[in-house]
Amino acid sequence: MRRTCLCLLLLLLLPAAGAQEPAVETTAVACPERFLDEASAMEARISCGRALMPENHQAPDTGRRVNLFFLRISPQAEEGNAPILHLSGGPGDPASANFIFWLATPLHQEYEIILVDQRGTGLSLPSLDCAEYGEVEDDDWIRACRQRLVEQGVDPAQYQYLSVVRDIHDLLVALELEQVNLYGNSYGSRLALVLSSLAPERIRSIVLDGVYPPPRNDLAELTSNSQRALDQLFADCEADAACHALYPHLRDMFYQAVAEMNAAPPELYHLGESTGWTLDGDQFLAWTVGIMRYQESLPILPHLIASFDAGVYDLFVLIDGLLKMPHWNDRDFRSEGFELSVRCSEDARLADLARDDATVLAVSETMARVIDPVVQLLRDECALWNVPAAPDMISQAVKSDVPALLLSGTYDPATPPHWAQFAAEHLSRSWHVVFPHLGHGVLESDECAGELMRAFLSDPLQAPSAECLSFLKPPQFVEQNPADEG
Repeated sequence: MRRTCLCLLLLLLLPAAGAQEPAVETTAVACPERFLDEASAMEARISCGRALMPENHQAPDTGRRVNLFFLRISPQAEEGNAPILHLSGGPGDPASANFIFWLATPLHQEYEIILVDQRGTGLSLPSLDCAEYGEVEDDDWIRACRQRLVEQGVDPAQYQYLSVVRDIHDLLVALELEQVNLYGNSYGSRLALVLSSLAPERIRSIVLDGVYPPPRNDLAELTSNSQRALDQLFADCEADAACHALYPHLRDMFYQAVAEMNAAPPELYHLGESTGWTLDGDQFLAWTVGIMRYQESLPILPHLIASFDAGVYDLFVLIDGLLKMPHWNDRDFRSEGFELSVRCSEDARLADLARDDATVLAVSETMARVIDPVVQLLRDECALWNVPAAPDMISQAVKSDVPALLLSGTYDPATPPHWAQFAAEHLSRSWHVVFPHLGHGVLESDECAGELMRAFLSDPLQAPSAECLSFLKPPQFVEQNPADEG
């Protein structure tokens, strides 16, 4: 019965064999100056274009159109390979925001790179970026943003995963690209999986980085995934002789520090002067979980926890700034409206699904107290955004024969390794590699991932190998006793 339903969905989603191909208008446009400047500095050749798509693919002859922006980076050396098409995450992050990364990666020596800003994001129009975010108090920004978009004729319900997948498929047809290699990071991995199952003839291979497969639900599993990442830190410190010698009771230190900071939130200082801020224990726990996605944070965390347990807080502001500095502008690129449409439509479909591993992992009362209200807040936001449930296909595991390389960071609190393993179990030709010293976003964090992806793309039907894999180890923790600080 499930197979019959899926086939019916395919008929609705994609053109039937022999049918007239979708009428997608593509136009070459001048690339924005900032891209031209960067490309010139790297001696790279780029071109840009736009594609007009129906906002509602089920009613293509009526209603408004969306205008997708795409950018193509020509290979510097070898020609003839199937391009790499980047599906970005967030949800709501535009692929064009990763332009500099793709210019710098050796992959662009051999492969054309195609960056498509998904509908509602980046330079695609209409933009679902909410200028009201941060300017209107409380949740009123959500109401104000939605009202403005609706008054402009935008239908927030049309900005969800199957609409994006159809956009990408139709763009491939319009550009006469017989096959591409999909790279999907974070939420983009979800899109890559769905597209590989709906249009396998167009997809040569998929590389999934920080895997978020249907039907896993980030809101339903946020608390347990946060606990899992934190427990990994405690386990790795215990297994590291030097770390264990300095911090033999790191888990107890952490929860003790949280309790003491909740009882008396310390005032934070920077360069000897008060910032006027205080930090309670629950805030510190949430900060710790969030910062673990960045590999730069992992070596310092045991030392920072021990410092807080010893009542030493002087370095927190400096450390926080240094860790977040490379990521300060991340939120500036994200389309809040698109993120809400995607997240809320999927949660409406998946919220009641049983959590496969929620009962296996013991979640501390402290973690539940901090993270569960965050989940409820996000669901309250969805009530205000008010979009219908996503198509039912999101509640089924994706099955595909397209060759797949799955990349995970052990410390990833957003898309943990067991999600990738879940996806791999339904992919007949897949290889899953876990990086023991990384969090979220493997390809941008470690050159070894690039070597592995390059090996995989050269022959997706063979298990990829890279010499660097044998050198991957858990984080090298900072070795310093907090008592020595002062």
